[in-house]
Amino acid sequence: MSKRHPLIRFADLFGGIAVAGSSVAMIASYHWIADLASQLRVQYLIMLLPVMGIWVWTRYHKAAIVGGLAMGVNLCFIVPYFIPQDRVTSESIRNADVGQSHVRLLLLNVLRTNSQLKETLREVQTHNADLVFLMEVSPDWKPILESVRAEFPHQKQILRDDYTGVAFLSKYPWITAEVIDTEDANPPLEIRFSQMAGQSQPFQLIATHPLPPISPDLTASRDSQLSTLAERCRSNPPSLLVGDFNLAPWSPRFEPILKSGQLTDASLGYGLTPTLTPLPTLSGGLKVDHVLVSRDVTVRDYSVRPCRHSDHTIVIVDFRIESTPQPPASAVIRNAR
Repeated sequence: MSKRHPLIRFADLFGGIAVAGSSVAMIASYHWIADLASQLRVQYLIMLLPVMGIWVWTRYHKAAIVGGLAMGVNLCFIVPYFIPQDRVTSESIRNADVGQSHVRLLLLNVLRTNSQLKETLREVQTHNADLVFLMEVSPDWKPILESVRAEFPHQKQILRDDYTGVAFLSKYPWITAEVIDTEDANPPLEIRFSQMAGQSQPFQLIATHPLPPISPDLTASRDSQLSTLAERCRSNPPSLLVGDFNLAPWSPRFEPILKSGQLTDASLGYGLTPTLTPLPTLSGGLKVDHVLVSRDVTVRDYSVRPCRHSDHTIVIVDFRIESTPQPPASAVIRNAR
């Protein structure tokens, strides 16, 4: 029996890992480790692309068929994010809406070990956001946040030495800014705004950062918290649910949040837009920071921008509050089951 070429053996190893991971991810609803595996569907796809070429070239047909099936399953989750959505993009429609302006929301996990606090905040300021939600904010941030009080006069700070500190900054006054009691280690915030200038009605924004799902208990805690917050959005539209969920949309645990809250992912139609990039961009990154909106919130634009001092990207969403609930978006996520 002839020895297989090292390149082919390397392809078999990589392909085997990608196929195994794709298979395990199918039971992500039932086990926390499988849920972690489901976060990596983009990585499995990247791994399988060159491997499939080698398998086809070497006529390793059985492996190529299995690999093709794994790629197909992963693509079912990813492709919807590349399909353009029905949004207000016509310049004439925008010009007709002269009475309504857009609100810019910015999210950033600043990274707990980040020591370049002033520089990080300067990066945030360059994007001219109206509302800013920062995560992993330590007590060292207090003087930095106070220094921008003139620009963001309304602030809710919960500064902690661990990874659960948050800060919400706003150019607009709010009616209430309260911590939601979910019996978790981290504090979800519920911010209720009155009708802003240029907007059709009041709205609420719920911001959260569940702990990483690295154990059965933490996974259950994350899922329970997100489900509770989604239901609060459903009960009080117009609403936005935002933050670092430590959950990718490729997980089957993501769609129930959308359904229970009657929410839509603001990033649909904008591609992969990874928000956690601890590894080189070639790896695809992880998409864990989200902005979910109710039907009466129109998303004008969504983008992610690099942040030099964090392993997360800056997420920016321009949105508008509609006067009446809109019909269900044609692009509600339909993840593979």
